[in-house]
Parts: sequence; C-alpha cells; structure tokens
Amino acid sequence: MKSLARDVCDFVEQLQRNYASDLARDARGFKKQVVTLIRRELPPRRGRPNDPRIDAALEMIQQGKSMKEILRCQIPDFQQMDTYGRYLAEKGLRTAIARRRRGSPARKHRHKRTRQNPAHLAQSDNAADLRG
Repeated sequence: MKSLARDVCDFVEQLQRNYASDLARDARGFKKQVVTLIRRELPPRRGRPNDPRIDAALEMIQQGKSMKEILRCQIPDFQQMDTYGRYLAEKGLRTAIARRRRGSPARKHRHKRTRQNPAHLAQSDNAADLRG
C-alpha cells in the first residue's frame, strides 16, 4: 500500500534527477516554480467552481442550438412560465454565459508584486548622507 509521503518523496527524487542543473542554479526559484505548478493543478482552484448547467449551455451553443432551445432543455416548464419569468431566465443565462466567456476581471488585471530596487534604496541613503 502506497502512502502520500512516499509518493511525494518519489516525485521529489524524480525532480532532483531530471532538473539537477536548474536546482543547482536557483534552488529557491525552482522550488517556487514547482509549488506554483502543483497548486495550479490541484483543487481547490481560485474562484467559484463552474456551474454544470452553464457548461451544458455553452456546449449546446457550440452545437448551434438557440437560447430558447437551451432554456427549454434546462428549465422545467419553461413554456408555462409567465413572460417576465421567461425574460429573467433568459437574461440570467445570457449573463452567465457572457461572464464565462469573458473570464473573471480579477484574472485579467492581476499584477505581480515588485520588489523595491536596492540601488534605489542606496541612492536615498546616500542623499541623506550628503545632506549631512
């Protein structure tokens, strides 16, 4: 019977064999990259999980089905709903699909944090020294 700890040790040994030069060059950067890639592949992922109904609707759209056909398939008694209820259901589905297609705004505008330039800090210290 395998354990998680043994599997992780095997994985680390494989990384050390296959990427020895990268590890020797920048151990901290290599580890950071490995951890980032592992986090990206394992759940939980960032954000809200996908709604299977939206996934199905997107698939139906790709098959060429109209919005009304999709709504009839997904919402029981869609035809018996009043006009305003059908309007709200269609608007909600269109909004959800548009949001999924364009992606999360947070993903698009995320910036990396930058470290302060040590030379910049040294310049400010030198300026203070010059002022006396």
